[in-house]
Amino acid sequence: MNKHILLSIISIWLLYCNSCKEDKMSPLNNDQAPAPVSNVVVESTPGGAKISYMRPKDNDLLYVKAVYTIRSGVEREVKVSYYLNSLSVDGFPDTASYTVNLYAVSRGEKVSAPVAVQVKPLTPPVKETFRSLSIGATFGGARVRFVNNAEADLAICVLTEDATGDLIPAETYYTKRKEGVFAARGFNTQKRKFAAFVRDRWNNHSDTLYAELTPLFEQKLEKSKFREVDLPTDTYQAHMGKIPNLWDDKLGKSGDRIFHTKPGSGLPQWFTFDMGVTATLSRLKLHHRDGGTDGPYTGGDPKIYEIWGCNNPAANGSWDGWTLLMRCESIKPSNAPDGTVTTEDKQFATVEGEDFDFPPDIPPVRYLRFKTLKVWGALDHMYIAELTFWGNPQ
Repeated sequence: MNKHILLSIISIWLLYCNSCKEDKMSPLNNDQAPAPVSNVVVESTPGGAKISYMRPKDNDLLYVKAVYTIRSGVEREVKVSYYLNSLSVDGFPDTASYTVNLYAVSRGEKVSAPVAVQVKPLTPPVKETFRSLSIGATFGGARVRFVNNAEADLAICVLTEDATGDLIPAETYYTKRKEGVFAARGFNTQKRKFAAFVRDRWNNHSDTLYAELTPLFEQKLEKSKFREVDLPTDTYQAHMGKIPNLWDDKLGKSGDRIFHTKPGSGLPQWFTFDMGVTATLSRLKLHHRDGGTDGPYTGGDPKIYEIWGCNNPAANGSWDGWTLLMRCESIKPSNAPDGTVTTEDKQFATVEGEDFDFPPDIPPVRYLRFKTLKVWGALDHMYIAELTFWGNPQ
């Protein structure tokens, strides 16, 4: 190789190395604090506000953050990307006026001067839902109804008095439902004090609603007395598991724990069983099958069904003498669209079980027919993990 060419190549290489070394010695974080946001507009929302603004024209801008206090000692911070021109603040416990400081932040975490804005939230969901609360006596305890128009994450807490007269927790119901009803049970028929309040995820509390109630009498019917009755017009066909799986106190999804009818058996379909005792029924609890595509609120999970009762079923299986005791419709706690099952939905359906109260004027019966009219999926069969009944046996 020509000596002059070789020397030129070496010189260029040395210059490149020196240039690299100089770059490495440069400061990595030499940006400056951005200018603050401007043209701020505040729109009040339930328990919060939407804050719109104009971003500073700064190439090093990384995000905008809001810093505010929702109550003494509790500070919150919200960050949004520099692509956005608005952010939302929430968690406020009332409709008072609050100061929110807005900051523009650079890639090197340099913070602009604050822009202080005043927000005045609309009534927060924790208080709006409390206004809708009603509490009344039900079988074995107290029933609470509520409306949660914001569909906010809330906990509705029920208290009752202990032997000393102090109020202690009896039930906590977590929900995002727009409206609903639940019960705190397990109490005798003596008058007692109940109370209920609402709590949100920021630990804001509503006022407390008080009531003195006398729970209605009921007792859990003994499942050991339940027996399958095979009537000639019963339309179900067993597939995985038999009817006695309905009252074996085993939950889950496998065939040895649930009752599953045969695919292709068609809807509507019904089965019959003997409770072993004549009783005026107060309520039932249905545990849905656990699982994924064959679990709660999907597939063959019953959505609309009827409970019929009688004391002397006809041997030919006709419906003569049968009385419609209750029509039930299964509703997801989340109200999520079909095909979407939340953690709350699954917990409610498969672990806690779905409760239905019988009307108060039904006759005492011994034999029951469970008639499935519609399932959650586009299937022609059904499955149930467990059935439990309460009432007043004769």
